[in-house]
Amino acid sequence: MRTLPIIFLLALPLLAYPQKKHPTTYINPDSLSKPVKDNWLFHEGDSTAFASPYYFDSAWPVTHTELNISNKPKRPSDSFNSIGWFRLHFSVDTNMVMHPMAFKISHPGASEIFLDGKKIASFGLIAPNGGSKNCNPKSTPFIVVLQDRGPHLLAVRYANYDARRIRKIYHRNTAGFTLIIEDAEMSFRKLHLRAVVITFVLTLMFGVFVALSILHLLLYLYYKTAKSNLFFSIFCFSLALIFLLVLLNQYNTNPYIILNNYLIISFAVSSACLSLSGFINELFSKKKQRFKIIAALSYLPSVMVIVNTFGGIVLFTVVIAIVTIESVTLTIKAIYNRVKGARTIGFGVLFFSFFFITIIILIIYNKDFDDSSATAQILELFGFAAIMSLPGSMSVFLAWSFAGINKNLSSQLQKVKVLSDYALEQEQEKKRLLEGRQEELEREVMIRTHQVITQKLELEKQHLELKAEKKKADDLLLNILPSEVAEELKNDGESAAKFYDYVSVLFTDFIDFTIAGERMMPQELVDELHHCFKTFDEISTRYNIEKIKTIGDAYMAVAGLPVPDKEHAVNIVRAAFEIMDFMAERKAKMGSGTFDIRIGIHSGCVVAGIVGVKKFAYDIWGDTVNTAARMEQHSEKGKINVSSVTYELIKGQFACTYRGKIIAKNKGPLKMYFVDREYTTPQ
Repeated sequence: MRTLPIIFLLALPLLAYPQKKHPTTYINPDSLSKPVKDNWLFHEGDSTAFASPYYFDSAWPVTHTELNISNKPKRPSDSFNSIGWFRLHFSVDTNMVMHPMAFKISHPGASEIFLDGKKIASFGLIAPNGGSKNCNPKSTPFIVVLQDRGPHLLAVRYANYDARRIRKIYHRNTAGFTLIIEDAEMSFRKLHLRAVVITFVLTLMFGVFVALSILHLLLYLYYKTAKSNLFFSIFCFSLALIFLLVLLNQYNTNPYIILNNYLIISFAVSSACLSLSGFINELFSKKKQRFKIIAALSYLPSVMVIVNTFGGIVLFTVVIAIVTIESVTLTIKAIYNRVKGARTIGFGVLFFSFFFITIIILIIYNKDFDDSSATAQILELFGFAAIMSLPGSMSVFLAWSFAGINKNLSSQLQKVKVLSDYALEQEQEKKRLLEGRQEELEREVMIRTHQVITQKLELEKQHLELKAEKKKADDLLLNILPSEVAEELKNDGESAAKFYDYVSVLFTDFIDFTIAGERMMPQELVDELHHCFKTFDEISTRYNIEKIKTIGDAYMAVAGLPVPDKEHAVNIVRAAFEIMDFMAERKAKMGSGTFDIRIGIHSGCVVAGIVGVKKFAYDIWGDTVNTAARMEQHSEKGKINVSSVTYELIKGQFACTYRGKIIAKNKGPLKMYFVDREYTTPQ
C-alpha cells in the first residue's frame, strides 16, 4: 500500500503533459494501388523491440519512405547510412477485413517487414555484424490478411549501407523504398498479365530487330556502296540491345546489375541516335559536316550519365531533339524535292517525332498517369507504334530501294540479252564470210608454220654449235687461267695483278732428265712427261692448288691463291707426298722408263697476274718464287726440302729433319728441312 503514493507521484508528469500522438494512415479501397509514402515514423538504429506494436514511438520524427541522400538532406531519415526502422500506424476499411491484400515493395537495399510484431516478408539479407546483401523485389506481391480494422502497425527494418556508394558510382540521389497495397486477386492478375505482355513484346522486339540488323549488315557486306544499310543495321542492333536489357531488368533483383544495365542502355541510345542521323544524311544530304558534329555529341550524354544522372538525362533529351529536328528537316526537304522514297521514310520519322514531342510536353506539364489508366495504356500503344514506325519505314524504304535496284538490273539484263543476240547474229554472219577463206588461210598457215619450224631448227642448231664453241673456249681459258681470273678477263677484258700475303710455292724437278732423254725415244719421253704432269694436275686439284706452269721437266704450283687458304702450307706438303708416292710407284713399275724426282717448297708473299697480250699466261713473281726454286735445287732424290718459313707452318703436323744452313745461289745461307712424314695426330 505504501507504493501507491509513489506510483501516483511518478504518473503525475504523464497526466499533466499529454503524450504526442503518432499519425495514423487510413487505407480504404480508394487508396489502393497508390504508393504509401506519408506518415511513416523513422529511427536510425537497430533493435528487435522496434517491431513491437507496443513500442513507444511518439518521439520518432515523421518521414517519407523515398529518401533524398544528397548533400542537403531535408529529413533526418535522408542522411542515415546503416540500418533504420520505419513504422506506419494504419487502420483499414471494414470491407478490407478478412480480404486478401497484396503488399508490394521496391527498393535498392535489403529489408525485413513486420506486421503487428510478426515478420511477414524479407528481401535481401541484413548481416548481424553490419552490411547487407541487397535485393530489389521490384514490387513482387506478398499476401496479407487483416482480421480486424485496426489499429495495426507495419514496421520495416531497412538496410541502407550502399546508398552512399550507389550515389557515388551512379550519381543517384534517391534511396529508400516504395510500398503499394493492392487487392490480392487484382494484383496477381496485373502482375501475370504484365509479365506475359512485357516478356512477349520485348522478346519479339529483340528478335525482330536482331534479324533486321543481321539482314541489313549482310546487304551492306555484299554491296558496300549503300552505307545506309550499315547505319540501319547499327540502329536495329541498338534497339535490340535496349529491348534485351529492359527485359533482363524486369527479372533481375540485383540493384547493381540493374543500374549497370541502364548505363549500357544509355550507350545503346547514343548509338541509335548516331546511326539514325547517319542513315538520314546518307539518303538525303550531301553535306557530312553536320553528321560529324552529331556523331561527336551522340556519346556525350552516355559519359555524362556516369558523372551526373540528371545532367545526362538533359543531354540525352537535347541530343534526341537535335537528331529528331535534323531527321524531320531533311525528310521534309526531301519530300518537297520529290526524292524517291522520302515519303516512306517521312511517315516513320514524323510519327516518331510527334510522339517524342508529346512526351516532352507531358513531362513539362508534370502529367503523371497511373499504369492502369486508359490514358497510360493509350500512351503505351502510341509509343509502341511510334518506336516501330521509325525502323519499319526505314526497312520498307530499303526494301523498296533494293527491289528498285533488282528491277533496274533485270531491265539492264534484258537489254544486254538483246544486244547479245544481235552480236551473236553478227558473229554468225562473219563466220559465214570467213568459211570461204578458211581452207586458203589454213594452207597459208601450214606453209608459214613449216617455214617457221625450219628456221627454228636452224637457229637451234646454230645455238648448239655456238654453245659448243663457247664451252671449248671457256674450257681452254680455264685450262690456262684460274677460274676467278678467267671470269674477270671475260667480264672486264683485262685482269689486274694482285698481291697475296701468304702462299706456298712448290717446284718439282726430274733428276738426270737429260740422261733419261738420251735413252728414250722422243715420243716416249713426251708421253711419260705428259702422264706424270697429268697426275700432278689431278693431285693439285684435290688440294685446291693452282698449277702455274711447267718449264721443261720442272713443275711449278702454288697454294693459297687466287682464293686465300689458311692451310696452304699443309695442303701443298700433302700434295708433295702424294707426288712422291706416285713417282715411287711409277719407278717400281717402269724402272728406267720414268724419272726420279725432288721437290722444294717455300712460303711467303707473291704477286700474281697475266703476262702479255698474245699467248698470255698466268704467272707469279717475287722472292718467294726464287727461294722455292732454291729449295728444289738443294733437295735430294725422293725428298721434300722446305724452308724455315714453311717449317714453322707445318711443324705441328709433320715430322721434319733439320739440315742446317745451306748456301743458296744469290740467297746466302738458308735453313732447310727435309719433311719425313705426317703425324698420325697433330702435335
